[in-house]
Amino acid sequence: MSESKLPERPSLEFLRKRAKEQLQELRRTSPGATLADALLAVARDHGFPSWRALKAEVDRRQAQPVSEFFEAVAKNDVARVRSLLAADRSLARAVAVGSPHGGWTALHEAAKHGHAEIVALLLQHGADPDAREAGDNTYPLHWAAARGDVGVMQSLLDAGGDVHGLGADHAGDVIGWGTFFTAAGKDVGAVADFLVSRGARHSIFSAISVGDLAAIRAVVEDNPEVLDSRLSRFEQNMTPLQLAVARKRVDILNLLIELGADLEAENLHGQTALSEAIASGNDEAARRLRSAGAKPPRTIASAELKDGVANLSSSTRKLIPMLGVADVAATLEWYVSIGFVEAGRIGDEGVINWGIVRFGDAEVMLSLHGQRTEQPVSLWFYTEHVDALYQLFKARQLAAAQAALERRPVMPPVVEIHQDIYNPFYGGREFGITDPNGYQLYFRKG
Repeated sequence: MSESKLPERPSLEFLRKRAKEQLQELRRTSPGATLADALLAVARDHGFPSWRALKAEVDRRQAQPVSEFFEAVAKNDVARVRSLLAADRSLARAVAVGSPHGGWTALHEAAKHGHAEIVALLLQHGADPDAREAGDNTYPLHWAAARGDVGVMQSLLDAGGDVHGLGADHAGDVIGWGTFFTAAGKDVGAVADFLVSRGARHSIFSAISVGDLAAIRAVVEDNPEVLDSRLSRFEQNMTPLQLAVARKRVDILNLLIELGADLEAENLHGQTALSEAIASGNDEAARRLRSAGAKPPRTIASAELKDGVANLSSSTRKLIPMLGVADVAATLEWYVSIGFVEAGRIGDEGVINWGIVRFGDAEVMLSLHGQRTEQPVSLWFYTEHVDALYQLFKARQLAAAQAALERRPVMPPVVEIHQDIYNPFYGGREFGITDPNGYQLYFRKG
């Protein structure tokens, strides 16, 4: 049998079932035959040298219409989506091929972009409104709420969607996504009101995000422990007090203090609400927290910073420059063509946005960054003492910010932390500061 005998959209499940039937036939003449032997026989029956080769062809053929379908959804091509669904209803529940969000459905894609007519079409053809994707553990409803699209949210809920959506990353539940994240023209109050009308309940963070003092009080009175809750690691585990500081809402700050919020609670970086207020130049919030009894954050003098950093310098293993380029993939190819070795690349939705090349012991990182005329250089210091260095630089940043708030002269050096310390998805741990020329210095462990 030849490869052309495979149907246009072959089923791997059917082929495995055929292999199990083949195994019974093989064992009549060869009692020691295994499933691997049967899989190989099925592959050869279809003109392939191995089961792996057959499976690769099946995957390729199945991926093609799915990719075409997702492309039509992304482009809001309603006619094409309707045509493809008419030919294959199962596409309504298909999962995107190669997406970094495992389990990402067409309904997620349509909800994310606010394609209301396509959302309705997908639901009519059996799309699951409560499908979870693996990247952020979200429903399509989370993305519609983040966008502020009440019409799409209504369609998803009318189709039986869960209004709560507990367990997602970032702001957690659906009302959290709908209120914490902002977008152009978005009315977070209207989003919250709609979700509450459909059965959602405010969290402490959603109530703060919409600035509803009565809702904040009600949430805390119902469960005082919410004052100790945290946002996700992506939001640096902010406390309710720190969110009030970030939103510049001293009225909310006052209410949270009155309700008993812990003034010394720290976020993921070990910073309190007062240190965050000082670092951001929020003098009003800083004064209120001080008057409530918040302890002043640790600050250091210039000499202490210099000595502390110098003592940790011996742990630095290497320095790698990062070049901003317009096309990372093409640049990688160029470097390889002249004799460099590609040491890694990372992509997102089919676009390579980071790469690294090696020439002997020297390395250069490449980052996607606009046009050719916009090529910033950042320097990456690899060290075992990244947390200790971060605390030194943070303490110096706070010293300068506090001096500015108190209208005292700011003694150099002024340290600007443009990237707080965190664990990126590609591994390791890092933070970044900016030098007086605008160059970015990153300190990384990993």
